[in-house]
Amino acid sequence: MYSLCDSIEKYLIRLIEKSPNNTVTIQRGRIAEEFDCAPSQINYVLMTRFNVFKGFIVESRRGGSGYVKIQQIQMDRLEPVVNFLEISERDIKESEVESLLKWLEREGFITSREGSLMKAAIIDAFNKLSFDSFLSVRDINIMRSNILREMLLQVLKVGYDYEV
Repeated sequence: MYSLCDSIEKYLIRLIEKSPNNTVTIQRGRIAEEFDCAPSQINYVLMTRFNVFKGFIVESRRGGSGYVKIQQIQMDRLEPVVNFLEISERDIKESEVESLLKWLEREGFITSREGSLMKAAIIDAFNKLSFDSFLSVRDINIMRSNILREMLLQVLKVGYDYEV
């Protein structure tokens, strides 16, 4: 037996599949009315079933004229990012951060400016601080990894228009 969440998910997937560019823009309120549920139920479905780990980028604007834009992304494009995001407290080196940031820029996931800001926060700031007395290199790398992970989640949560 299907739950309400399953029905909403199937409906949204059908809309995305009918779209020529695998993108659909909806209004939470209208979908909620259609399914006779609260808009928070739509939010729940979007958060749990339409996320980067499942190959979707969701952009949301709240308010009276707000909307939700859902774009399906080819998983092979997202695979390096998803693999990184799934690994928590990873010991990541500066060179790995730089390589990932360059790849993200090249693939259009982040802008050059965002890449520079992320590099400044993740690499440059750590190099200027003196952790010698109380943190190991591994601890610093784990902190760097956690910051990068949170930044990536925020960038992907906001969403961009990707060419797929």
